[in-house]
Amino acid sequence: MIWLSSAVLSALVATVTFWVAPAGISHGNAEPAGFLLLWTRYSAHLAFFFLIVAFSASTLKRYSHNLVTTYLMRHRRQLGLGFATAHFAHLTALSLFLSQLGSLAMDAGTAVAGFGYVVLIVLTLTSNDWSVRRMGISAWRQLHTYGINILMLYFFIAFSATLLTKGGAIYGLYVAVIILAVTAKIRIKRAPRPITAG
Repeated sequence: MIWLSSAVLSALVATVTFWVAPAGISHGNAEPAGFLLLWTRYSAHLAFFFLIVAFSASTLKRYSHNLVTTYLMRHRRQLGLGFATAHFAHLTALSLFLSQLGSLAMDAGTAVAGFGYVVLIVLTLTSNDWSVRRMGISAWRQLHTYGINILMLYFFIAFSATLLTKGGAIYGLYVAVIILAVTAKIRIKRAPRPITAG
């Protein structure tokens, strides 16, 4: 299952990061990067991979109908759960890192980030057939459309802020990928559907 592979990858990221962190450096240290900081960064990269694939599955299917896009579309819910698994691993790493530095406090930034996780929890708890039947397919789709768009916005802001303040080609790439994915989805939705004879 895709969400299980996400859990395995999340554990692998933590394990590998522990071994590659500089020797003799406090695991909570920021400069040079210690284990908790590196784990926070790499777990965010993994979570974004699952998010962007889940977000783009329907768009890719419209642009190119093949075995890969069909598989992604069929397992889009699993991809979303994979993102949730990886992102909760990121939350664990981030919380440990901030607490190690004594920076874990409730402020406006924490509240905004917390709202993002509330959205993620709602999407995770409703990613099942029972919720679809209970809510109705229309309401369920609307909830998950709004939810994943909010999460994409969060990542866009986070990566853009990191790019502007610290630089890094990878964050420039991520911002470009988000813009491309959102633009492609908007174009697909606005494109007129072909009229079929009937």
